Amino acid sequence: MFLFIFVSNWSGALLPWKIIKLPHGELAAPTNDINTTVALALPTSAAYFFAGLSKKGLGYFGKYIQPTPKHLPINILEDFTKPLSLSFRLFGNILADELVVVVLVSLVPSVVPIPVMFLGLFTSGIQALIFATLAAAYIGESMEGHH
Repeated sequence: MFLFIFVSNWSGALLPWKIIKLPHGELAAPTNDINTTVALALPTSAAYFFAGLSKKGLGYFGKYIQPTPKHLPINILEDFTKPLSLSFRLFGNILADELVVVVLVSLVPSVVPIPVMFLGLFTSGIQALIFATLAAAYIGESMEGHH
């Protein structure tokens, strides 16, 4: 997933809208669509549950009633917010980067947007690293025991 996010976002960073004319639509990073980022976050959540269940068995679900059974709704809600956080963070940052480039290209089309486009390369790398790091942290968290 890291390589997909890293490489595919280069199209949005290097080739912003309105510079290259395409016959049907515009060229953009695939992660500027919320559906793509959700589709990347859901397998991460599946891996999170699979890792926890394979390591601890059905005892994995005991974490939901820790430290007391009153925390069950909050602990369940936490598992829903993890993929939401992954997907919205990636979507928002890539979309904001592309929108900045589009505005600068439309206002000053010659020289000013070029450094911002290279900043988009940096942004895509950072976002890929953040996504991969958080996914690994969530999977590692599901495998460790409570002390």
